[in-house]
Amino acid sequence: MPFVLISDTYPTREQVENGAKELVVDSKPKKLTVHPRAPSDSAKECPLHSDHQATQVLKYWPTKEDERMRQALKQLRTTRKDFRTGDYAQCFSWDEISKEYRRLEAADSHGQLPGKPGDLVWYAVVFRSKRKVECNNLDLFMADKEAYEEAYEITNGALLVYWYTDLDEDHNCLATCVWTSRDIARSVNSQPAHRIAAALAADSYEHYKIDRYRIQWSTEKSTLDLSPWQ
Repeated sequence: MPFVLISDTYPTREQVENGAKELVVDSKPKKLTVHPRAPSDSAKECPLHSDHQATQVLKYWPTKEDERMRQALKQLRTTRKDFRTGDYAQCFSWDEISKEYRRLEAADSHGQLPGKPGDLVWYAVVFRSKRKVECNNLDLFMADKEAYEEAYEITNGALLVYWYTDLDEDHNCLATCVWTSRDIARSVNSQPAHRIAAALAADSYEHYKIDRYRIQWSTEKSTLDLSPWQ
């Protein structure tokens, strides 16, 4: 599986129409299809896209550390009920992910690949929101899905994981993704599917907040350390 898409309520449109409530993850990303809808001005102003406007999409070249991290992130789970609003570093199974990364490292998993240059750092984005009651959830889900499939394909797999959950009783939601690098993540934000998702997002939430985290492997402690990206 080239990247992991985990969700409680993130099925395809056809699955929703047939009553599905959980995502069935394909063995590989589906071919990207972008709805023929022109991006609105709100997409240009959305904070998801105003952080950086790239002129060129950067490509990912596989390294053994990144591919170990991709595999380890399959252990991503919530550890607290308030994960939609709680501390990101405390609400997910980072200890289990660290344990799996140590196991893969000891087994020399993906040892045929070159090493990751510099520090072993990954880039995480956390999107917290309170969705409007009248929001068209299905259109929003599908636009978001296509945006991240687009990101995976055009960067050659720089998106390591994307995790999207359902709403709580107050319509709070959380989505998070982890990338091989911040520069690559920022280079995709002007792409067509991302702009379409941003246009929908602008009218779908009562409020939202975007946090960015640095995930670093500590060779001294053999664990992942999370801190806000400065």
